[in-house]
Amino acid sequence: MRILLITDLYPLFDDEKGIPLTIKAFAEGFVERGHLVEVFRPNLIPNVLIRKRKLYKNGCKENNGIRVYNKNFLTPFRKHSVLRAYKKYFKGETFDVIIAHMPSGIMCADIISKEYNIPFLAAVHSSDITVLKSFKYALFKKRMVEAYKNASCILPRSFWLKEKIKKTIPDIKQPVEIIYSGVPLEITEENEKTERTFNSKKAKIICASSLIERKNIKNLILAYKKLKKKHPKVTLEIIGEGPLREKLEILNIKNKLDVKFLGQLSKEDVFKKMKEADIFILPSKNETFGMVYMEALSFGMAVCCTKNSGIDGIIEDTKNGYLLKPNKKGIYETLNKILSLKPKQFLEVSKNALTTAKMFSYENSIKNYLEKIELFRL
Repeated sequence: MRILLITDLYPLFDDEKGIPLTIKAFAEGFVERGHLVEVFRPNLIPNVLIRKRKLYKNGCKENNGIRVYNKNFLTPFRKHSVLRAYKKYFKGETFDVIIAHMPSGIMCADIISKEYNIPFLAAVHSSDITVLKSFKYALFKKRMVEAYKNASCILPRSFWLKEKIKKTIPDIKQPVEIIYSGVPLEITEENEKTERTFNSKKAKIICASSLIERKNIKNLILAYKKLKKKHPKVTLEIIGEGPLREKLEILNIKNKLDVKFLGQLSKEDVFKKMKEADIFILPSKNETFGMVYMEALSFGMAVCCTKNSGIDGIIEDTKNGYLLKPNKKGIYETLNKILSLKPKQFLEVSKNALTTAKMFSYENSIKNYLEKIELFRL
């Protein structure tokens, strides 16, 4: 297949700040299986500046063999400007299907799909739900709803997003199929060989996240304060950077806690920390999916995720991980529940986490995504 991927969430460079690598991993997986993929990256300039991302020049960059065409738009994706950019970059090329991620990608894909009669599939992230429900994005809501209704299929990134999109657009008639992410099978298989132990008195808790409001790290630290009274030798390390780091460090000092802020780490160093830790927790509000949860599962950790968010639906509470309420009380109760487990009970959860990671591996996620494309592009 010749696939055109349209999204502003595709990196020109792997170290580009503010751009996760999940969609890139999908594209590279498609290429590995013999498909051609090109990327159209439409950036709304005000949005780039608000998010404090770097604004790159228009033009083509190659990232690991995939051509990425970057186009900056000053105004919100008008038909003539989108088609002009498409003709400039893709003149004479033909595509079998368009895959669109994020609101900008979906609006542009709808325009190109209608003009050139190319079927398109629309992925759903939490930001799409925000656009559809928030008053400040009212300008885009009508266009987004119309685009979803023109898509061949809607592809939510998680189980809870599937329910969200159905409730947000109740008259939607398109098929709604989940596309999940996964960790390479070899990582999980390697971690299966490692013999885990569990000492609840000296358990290590880690969190890996952007330090922004939505990730809810403040409540995690406040819950940890209460946890320390009952489990004084338990530790918490937080990996990541963000605008709230200074405030969170002040909160840590003010409450006389020992939380360690490790800053941004390489993927190798994050994995090293996961190998050493017992519990992974990220109590985000409105998490799309969160590859970091899948990575934590692949290390056999006790993984804690907010109910009705993230990988709820993949995690079954108390079986292969834990679902929590994202307030201070809910976080504390969940962590305390894990620390009350006997080693045998903890290791059973760890074993189930590894089994789940294998089931939802990167290899299976690519296969699942391609099956959806093949089925609904016609």
